[in-house]
Amino acid sequence: MKEARLYIFLSLLILLLSCARYPEIPEVKKAEELPSQNMENLFKKRASSFIPLLESRKKDYVIGPQDVLEITVWDHEDLNRTVTVSESGDFSYPLIGKVHADGLTVSELEKEIERRLSGKYIINPQVNVTVKEYRSKRVFVLGEVGGSGSNKGPGAYPLIGKTTLMEILALAGGPTKDAGSEVIIIRPKRKVSNPTPLEKASEDEIIRVNLRRLLEGDMTQNIVLQPNDTIYVPKAEYFYVFGEVKKPGKYILEKGITVLKAITIAGGTTEKAAINKTKIIREKNGVKIEIKAKMTDPVYPGDTIIVPESLF
Repeated sequence: MKEARLYIFLSLLILLLSCARYPEIPEVKKAEELPSQNMENLFKKRASSFIPLLESRKKDYVIGPQDVLEITVWDHEDLNRTVTVSESGDFSYPLIGKVHADGLTVSELEKEIERRLSGKYIINPQVNVTVKEYRSKRVFVLGEVGGSGSNKGPGAYPLIGKTTLMEILALAGGPTKDAGSEVIIIRPKRKVSNPTPLEKASEDEIIRVNLRRLLEGDMTQNIVLQPNDTIYVPKAEYFYVFGEVKKPGKYILEKGITVLKAITIAGGTTEKAAINKTKIIREKNGVKIEIKAKMTDPVYPGDTIIVPESLF
């Protein structure tokens, strides 16, 4: 009789185990990232409120060596010139000779040329100066910039007065859909003429900015840039959450995310979840391994978190 009961019990146990459903890991390539996670979409929705009109500051730009200036005098086409400011801060101009431009704003230079032309050469001259090429004060932008619909991208961009990170990202076309949520600013301790690669910045100042927090209104992240800064926008790293969660899928990995935080980002668990049996599938040395997860465990790039269904 005892053997019969044991047999019935084992049969029921096997039946229950066979009916228990553990989520299979979907193909990673089929996992969809939520639109709200995409840095390009966030930037397009929210960046405009942070970006003042750069055009209004162009006359306040402080001229420096190697800047290329376009000078026009109304009704005197023979005086129109394109000049390059020398390393000593000067350029030569018809009638008045050498002009020192380094340290002057565009508006101040206009007034200086007008003053020197006035009376002796021209009555009431009207001078207009524009910066054709900003070379003396610029920053470099690398990585995932130049979002869809933009004809811009990585390159050198001018610092027009007090210029912030958001303004430069806007000039560069904004982050792409593959951009991560962290922006790295490399501030060299020496004068440079080219961007500074991250791997060669060991002696430079490194500033890390949380782009998501900035787009959500944290203006402490909107760093004022300095000449020769390199702004690097890395590709996003991802993790995946599947099983008994409300929003399974692909998510951008941000600094400090734990298993509990990852499950929360995925909408939390369903009523059927066996959260104490959560697993991490992680690739190590080309081999996928399964790890029993603690809620406080950190999540690494490429991790897949599986929340199985409870047996009962």
